Amino acid sequence: MPVDQATIEAERAIDEAFASSSLLALPSNQAMWTILAVNEDIFLKMHTERPHEEMHMVSDRLLNSLTHPLRACMRRWKDSRRPVRRSYVSDDYGHAWQWLKQAENYDQFCTIFPLWHRKKLKLSVEGKRLLIEPAHEDDKTYEAYNRLIRKEGRDDPVLEQPPAELFKLLRDRTKLKETWFRLKFDREVVSRLVDFHREPTSRRFTLPDHWRFLNFSLKEFRTVMVTLQSMMHGWYLVRTMVANGRMKGLGYPSSVWLLERDDLTSQLAEYTGVSHKSLNAILDLVTFGSSGILNPDIATQPLIDLGNNQIALAPFVFLNLNVERNLCTLLNQIKEERDHYSRLVDMKEDALVGEIRDFLTDTGFEVISGRLQSTDVDCAIIDRRNRCCLCLELKWFIEPAEIREIGDRTKDLKKGVEQAKHLNDLFRTHDPRLEQLFRIDASYDFLSAVGSVNWIGMGDVQDPAIPIVKVWHLMGELKEKGLPFIMDWLRQRDYLPKVGQDFSVASLPIKVGDWSADWYGIMAPDPES
Repeated sequence: MPVDQATIEAERAIDEAFASSSLLALPSNQAMWTILAVNEDIFLKMHTERPHEEMHMVSDRLLNSLTHPLRACMRRWKDSRRPVRRSYVSDDYGHAWQWLKQAENYDQFCTIFPLWHRKKLKLSVEGKRLLIEPAHEDDKTYEAYNRLIRKEGRDDPVLEQPPAELFKLLRDRTKLKETWFRLKFDREVVSRLVDFHREPTSRRFTLPDHWRFLNFSLKEFRTVMVTLQSMMHGWYLVRTMVANGRMKGLGYPSSVWLLERDDLTSQLAEYTGVSHKSLNAILDLVTFGSSGILNPDIATQPLIDLGNNQIALAPFVFLNLNVERNLCTLLNQIKEERDHYSRLVDMKEDALVGEIRDFLTDTGFEVISGRLQSTDVDCAIIDRRNRCCLCLELKWFIEPAEIREIGDRTKDLKKGVEQAKHLNDLFRTHDPRLEQLFRIDASYDFLSAVGSVNWIGMGDVQDPAIPIVKVWHLMGELKEKGLPFIMDWLRQRDYLPKVGQDFSVASLPIKVGDWSADWYGIMAPDPES
């Protein structure tokens, strides 16, 4: 068998091996509920054992893995008129636990094969083993940066411990039985939960309020999703209360909120004030597998339709959503929305300069943008006192969610690198138009770099003369340490994490069914070491 054909057959066999869980013998609504409920147990256990600094990487891994069994259930939909049975069934629980653990391995294969299809690595097959070349010993520094420096280079907001009166309010609204609980939402408790979330979540919002998509506004979408996040946090807080109170099974039957779609719509209309028309469009969009998306992602479509007008909402999923980022990723997958969204992206890149100017307003730096005959200058940051000028070619796009998008975003970054090189050349040759635009001369320390909002690419797009850095990571350091320091910081690549100090690359044996391979994982340092 030709080598390529053997690899294609291996890919098919691994897909089939993963999609052979015994859980698929259940009606699909029951299987999906069980997966979501067991995942809640996994998260609850990890949340009590892991330090806060590790939880974002743990949550990302769980979220990526959760998508795969849910997709398998959707693709092999087995209808049932029976409602979901919300109870502990030992065999079902065990099958779901094993499938979710196997999904972590399968998620790695879902990276490997697309890279092979794009000729980014070589694969060969030896029996039931996949051999991967190049080995993972190549430089992973840039990949580590993309993962360790949070999505936009800004610190994630941290929710403080809820006040005692909020816990009391939740307890008063909760009905308890031997193995289950039910939180009854109303205007007061939802309003208090949303108020508790408003300030930290608003720090993650960077897009303009006035943006409007085809069927709803960004403001309406935020309002609905933050309300759902807040309600699901309330549900999770009740779960932790009953678990700490040693409820039998730790509240497992109630770990996922189930209700009728019409009831959810009515409640959200009351709590948000968003019109039914916009509300239905939003809920339709974020329903898993809707809008013709063939490979849905639980992070972008977190609402699970179990049939029979029943909806499932998993607290873990909603607690780990980035509302804006996931919306943009989702819109990019729908042609009608993508065409409209691409026009908004151009506006966002223009607005980014204003955000930088506002952020640096009290530093004494000048922020200049303009047009030269041969190129646009997105953003120049100038320190007159220390005679420094940093030019940034700005790139605003959503971090790629799949391999195809990696190729597109890499091209965007390459274009930025070439533009930055051109600016360096203009300064080196004393171009009078550049010197006039910035009001600088040859005595200035001058550097061009690419500033990307949330992804700097992999090693294949890096250039020794042009740093690529996350904009808001750069801005935070600049405000604290000044421009002369930052120029050296960029030239020396000191913004990058150090292997052995900030991260390590570990060999990662992966296996699905009888198929195995050696891949790699990027690990944060052990806080105990």
